[in-house]
Amino acid sequence: MTKSTAPLTGVRVADFSVHAAGPFAGMILASLGADVIKIESAARLDITRRPHAMYGKPPSSFEQVNASKRSVTLNLKEPRALELAYDLVRVSDVVLENFRPGVMDRLGLGYPQLREIKPDIIMVSLSSNGQTGPEARYAGYAPMFAALGGLGYLTGYPDGPPVELRHAMDHTGGMMAAFSAVAALCAHRNHQVGQRADVAVRDIATAFMGHALMDTAMNQRDAQRMGNRDDAMAPHGVFPCLGEDQWITIAVANDAEWDTLKRAMGNPAWADADDYGDAFLRWQNQDPLEACLSEWTTGRDAFELTNLLQDAGIAAFPSLSADQLMEDPHLSAREVFPLTTDPDRGQQRAVAPPWRFSETPTDPLRWTPELGQNNQEVFCGLLGMDEAELNVLQEAQIVW
Repeated sequence: MTKSTAPLTGVRVADFSVHAAGPFAGMILASLGADVIKIESAARLDITRRPHAMYGKPPSSFEQVNASKRSVTLNLKEPRALELAYDLVRVSDVVLENFRPGVMDRLGLGYPQLREIKPDIIMVSLSSNGQTGPEARYAGYAPMFAALGGLGYLTGYPDGPPVELRHAMDHTGGMMAAFSAVAALCAHRNHQVGQRADVAVRDIATAFMGHALMDTAMNQRDAQRMGNRDDAMAPHGVFPCLGEDQWITIAVANDAEWDTLKRAMGNPAWADADDYGDAFLRWQNQDPLEACLSEWTTGRDAFELTNLLQDAGIAAFPSLSADQLMEDPHLSAREVFPLTTDPDRGQQRAVAPPWRFSETPTDPLRWTPELGQNNQEVFCGLLGMDEAELNVLQEAQIVW
């Protein structure tokens, strides 16, 4: 398996992004075969590359979202470093960034400036609120994205506050940024145009609650927090199992599945009560229904229950923790956590991308690069710089 088989072979990405959402987009593009060059600096380390205040080493999130990239260092406050950044743009197809609107312009790397350097460049700008609008320059991190987009308001239990989403919003934003990059590459192929893709994570959150917005528009009612419940299905939730913090999810879609669940439970008398006679009645009486179902699940092993219910055709599965995921036989069979190998750092588990291509398979994930690990091969090999000049620039803390 070689890079030549990967879908984005031949595409180069200049990745100026930081933190989580932007780098995740770059990692997705790299895992699809693109040559993603992360441009960073010792003058201002990516916050996720800095040693953790408690653990004394960089957070694991940096390892995840920067796998399979190359790393170069440029102190972009220096004019010569900015010239080198322009040179990288000239040999790239896509520029990726996720700064607050205006930051790239102040650095001399805004879209109008880059378009003068390379008219057909694609620039993907990922931000909290987008590049336009009265709140475009507002600061934002993952918990704010869902809050501003309305998705946070719908997440949580009816008697509790909104539950704001964190890494899910960062990574979803990254996925949409990567999707936008691929779409822009298709447009470039078909129409020979470069363009800027303005991706706002706030807009993504709003798009995910389209059903609630349509309910408001069509029925003049506001959707409310429902916990783990569903608009129509009951039972539909997470139920306690044997052991500490062990749970199983169960969802019953119709009367036929309810009859199947009753048989799997041994036809307990409570399940034949009139209150559970049809789907609507079960939905109306979810509190006592969930209490009775929890009594049945509490003394049973989540995995044994899963096998029992799945064999009967009921949608059920344990709520898996990180360590259980790493040991899960299905995920193991699909090689979801492959070993990455580095000659100096040894082996480490990685998280594989969630796709499998039958004809254009991608390379295994490569270990996250050290800061500036690829300076020589990029500046000298790709851009043709003399090694003596590179040494001078490194000593002057320009390539730094």
